[in-house]
Amino acid sequence: MPRAAECSGSDLCDEIAGSRDTTFLRIYEGEPSSRLICATEHFRLLADLSPMTLGHLLLLPVAHYFSFAQVVTDFSAELDTILGRLEPMYRETFGDFTLLEHGSSPGMDASACISHAHWHILPIEGRRIDALIVADGLDTTALTGMDQLAEFSGVPYFMCWHEAGLRVYRPRRPLRSQYLRSKVGTLVGIADPLWDYALVVRKELFRETVALTSAWGADADRNPTRARPEARRD
Repeated sequence: MPRAAECSGSDLCDEIAGSRDTTFLRIYEGEPSSRLICATEHFRLLADLSPMTLGHLLLLPVAHYFSFAQVVTDFSAELDTILGRLEPMYRETFGDFTLLEHGSSPGMDASACISHAHWHILPIEGRRIDALIVADGLDTTALTGMDQLAEFSGVPYFMCWHEAGLRVYRPRRPLRSQYLRSKVGTLVGIADPLWDYALVVRKELFRETVALTSAWGADADRNPTRARPEARRD
């Protein structure tokens, strides 16, 4: 049986449930009417509200989980199929395919959006993000497969997954808020602190991303399943 948590007040949970009082609707005021790209039984693929780059997407479970370390225990097969179908479409449209996550835990504020598990999907060079994180002195663990994420269930972590490998990072000290966005900002040339989603929304990138992915819901059924990026040790 799935081990999802009971949610109260998460904006992402409210949006998935069809609420008309969400951050997305307040910011974009019906233009576009939706940011949903694809849906499966247990997952949703959305355009990020405040994209760092063109093609900045979010993959999240429908039920409220704190991290994908919990999600993979319940829905590993479905998630594997989603990534296999998504990755070739994404690469064809945007280029590189890198997954990032700040995995939260039950001890964090349950009303914050970050408390609902979500993977950031970005067309950036994963090796360079990995190097930036390692340079900050975080404890680093290389995983050989997605299922090994379950070992980090219940504790905060950062994750970077790209074609050369999958790594999890544990900070030795408190890090700045929106740590991963700050690293992506460094990589793509967004000045500090303009990577902060509350400061700059980048509506034009969001709307272009939605337009470029508008046919993916139908295309996913026609694309052959392709193996997900392999997680291997460097």
